[in-house]
Amino acid sequence: MSYVLEEYDGFGQLLASIDNRIRDLQQKYNALSQRQQALSVQAERIRRLEEALSKLVGSEIKSIREIDFMGLKVVVGARVVDELAVVEEVLTSVSDTLMALQKVRDVIDQLAKSVGESSGIKILVETINGIPVRLLLRET
Repeated sequence: MSYVLEEYDGFGQLLASIDNRIRDLQQKYNALSQRQQALSVQAERIRRLEEALSKLVGSEIKSIREIDFMGLKVVVGARVVDELAVVEEVLTSVSDTLMALQKVRDVIDQLAKSVGESSGIKILVETINGIPVRLLLRET
């Protein structure tokens, strides 16, 4: 986990920053989604081929291609299905982060409307992996 402390001069600046993160994540999500769709077609062909070969041979075809070096996994001779698995994992993570950011943005927007955009307020934001988890409001 990555903890970061950010400082903003008001709710408007904070909301603009969150909007930028959401926009960037949506672009990444869209690009990954397109990549996933393209890989899915290729991976399905490979899976069908492997099934056919397994039936012909009479046993499941397996080969060890993933090596774990103290938590770092190295895939030798990566195939389309391996890449698809990684893309799907990242896609799920980006989607979860997007949803969390949108929920936090809604809460901060409600708070901003309740308090009003008053000058002289600094906002310190603690984030974990880019998601605000704590707001410290203080007068300057």
